[in-house]
Amino acid sequence: MSEYAGEYAVVVDGVSKCFRVIRDRPLSLKEAWTGMRPRSGRRSHRGRSEPFWALRDVELKVPRGSMYGLVGRNGSGKSSLLRIMAGIYRPTGGRVVVRGRTSALLELGAGFHPALSGRENIYLNASVLGVPKAQIHDRVDRIIEFSGLEEFIDSPVKIYSSGMYVRLGFAVAVNVDPEILIVDEVVAVGDEEFQHRCLSHLESLRAQGVTIVLVSHDLGMLRANCDRMAWLNRGLLAAEGEPQAVINAYLDTVDTEGAASVGHRPRPDAGSETPMRITNLEFFDDAGHRPKSFASGDPLIVRIHYLASEPIDDPVFSLGFYDHNNLHLAGPRSHIDGFRPGRLEGEGWVEFRAGRIPFRTGAFHVNAAVQDRDASFLYDRRAREFWLQITGEPDPRANGLLNLEGGWRAGSQ
Repeated sequence: MSEYAGEYAVVVDGVSKCFRVIRDRPLSLKEAWTGMRPRSGRRSHRGRSEPFWALRDVELKVPRGSMYGLVGRNGSGKSSLLRIMAGIYRPTGGRVVVRGRTSALLELGAGFHPALSGRENIYLNASVLGVPKAQIHDRVDRIIEFSGLEEFIDSPVKIYSSGMYVRLGFAVAVNVDPEILIVDEVVAVGDEEFQHRCLSHLESLRAQGVTIVLVSHDLGMLRANCDRMAWLNRGLLAAEGEPQAVINAYLDTVDTEGAASVGHRPRPDAGSETPMRITNLEFFDDAGHRPKSFASGDPLIVRIHYLASEPIDDPVFSLGFYDHNNLHLAGPRSHIDGFRPGRLEGEGWVEFRAGRIPFRTGAFHVNAAVQDRDASFLYDRRAREFWLQITGEPDPRANGLLNLEGGWRAGSQ
């Protein structure tokens, strides 16, 4: 693959990975030796193995000097692919070409000896990554300072918390002059301050030409920082390309499955034209204006525009408010609130009024759906097309994701 040498740092060419999964392990040494079940005396199938394909024919190219994100549900093959890129696993089929000195942070405690101190593990870990001892000695103070573990650096790492493991592992991985840095979700274990420092340092490394491949469930971070992304779904490459397009494709599947789990089932005649469509979503303030942004604590009116090609009796409307990580924050539904719109036909709208916006500042996408009056079948659903911007000073009462309305009282026993 010499044709990729200049343009790509990592080329994944038709990679598959198969593991052998052992079913019904023997319960005792006797059973393992004889293959007989206790009591019955009959032959057991315990210990048989079955193939599990973690990856199948995955092909992707990571441009040199880019930040490349991998997204997918747990068990989709992301970590297996990273381990193949890092040379920890060998592919069952296909091959990976990695051009550059690679550093990887893939799991808590990887490369650490629990009985050694943090300082000793810096030397051990960096040596495994191929850094000469003299060079490690020149950088050890910088690594310790970056980790923020000065107080514990001469204590054995077996007493470290998961966050301390990540701090030390990340500090070593990014300070050994990697040309390619491979990072799994473990960075998310660190506290918020350390995560910000990690992202800032990753951006600095990218500016220096380091290629970064990372797995994360933080979709907002991936959207904001990655140049390209790939979505793995059950070991298959489901989408690859521009981050927003890949994230949308991934969330389309998540949303469809989530909608089905709360009763948004398609109609039996879903192959035909739907009799009711959602045509638009608008956001108004209490004065009937449509500002570009709102402030936390402001009143909010969400207007759902629809088009019904035939009379529809008491359809059910619903909204879903989501943050940048697709975390479902709120989901008002008209039938739960006792709202019955009557018979609707042609063009019209329905509104949901909130006395105050409970979210802190940021961008939130708002999904809209309409179902039949029993909330049994879905007529239409619009997802991630409409965004609500909350700006300005946050409401001092909104500490966290949401502000819970309520009051306090005191008493005595």
